[in-house]
Amino acid sequence: MKYIKSIFLFLIITVFITILYVIYLILPTSLSDEKIRFVINLDSKQDEIIEKLSTQKFIRSQKMFNLMLGIMQFPGNIDAGAFMLRRNMNAYQIANTLLHHPYQKWIILVPGLRKEQTAEKIAKKFNWSAVQKDEFLKSAKEGYLFPDTYLLNVDYTPFDMIQRLTNNFNEKFDAEMQKDLLTQNVKIDTAVKIASLIERESGGDEDKSLISGIIWNRLDIKMRLQIDAATQYVIGTEKDWWPIVRPSDHKIDSPFNTYMYNGLPPTAIANPSLASLKAAVYPAVTDCIFYLHDRAKRIHCSVTYEEHLENIDKYLK
Repeated sequence: MKYIKSIFLFLIITVFITILYVIYLILPTSLSDEKIRFVINLDSKQDEIIEKLSTQKFIRSQKMFNLMLGIMQFPGNIDAGAFMLRRNMNAYQIANTLLHHPYQKWIILVPGLRKEQTAEKIAKKFNWSAVQKDEFLKSAKEGYLFPDTYLLNVDYTPFDMIQRLTNNFNEKFDAEMQKDLLTQNVKIDTAVKIASLIERESGGDEDKSLISGIIWNRLDIKMRLQIDAATQYVIGTEKDWWPIVRPSDHKIDSPFNTYMYNGLPPTAIANPSLASLKAAVYPAVTDCIFYLHDRAKRIHCSVTYEEHLENIDKYLK
């Protein structure tokens, strides 16, 4: 009987010590209430994140923290972003913050999106209301929402978002390019329109400058640009912002229809990459007026319409 009591007492003490140890592992690592920005990159793995928390002394035990994440939210994966942490937060508070309360979120905006697509992506990522999305669309200027990878505050207003994206545009479209445009007596807005056409028409960065040279050639001789991407901009809807163009679509009366109207469209048709902006400013010197892409997306240009028809027969039929 005495032996059983000793075992029971031992078990009680063991459980008590274990509970105390678990509590210790969960307790804050410091009394400091300094806010620290903790950034998780897009390519970070879960074990790397937890190791980083341990190395920076936010948590005492990696295993305990990982277990807590799983208990709180299966499978307990932490999304990339930025978080405001303090070392006087316990492990539960840190886990809750990382799972549910980001300070900033990553978003990738690829080149060639029209502003409606940009608004859709941002609204989805930041849980915007329809009103916020409409505010963004009313104020955003097509062509100036620079495509890039961003880490943006979750409490940004639509205006803040626009400001962040356009500020990035102004940084990338630097003083040297603006000076070179001024030398050519070309407005920035003109270059952005051309860059947006290049972005949607090119098969890759390697053919952007050639397409730019051809667009400039057509403008110089007052030839209609006849660019399908501009017609796509006219007929695009939420179901498909860049639908396949049919011959009948070129008869739609719209200032964006470059088959019907001379010159550039009223605005850009998409948000171009830096490569497309550079191509618009520094076009290739060429005599070509026409171009097409074959099925492997290789570009072929021609000086005359007859040569262009030959290229169609050779590469597209």
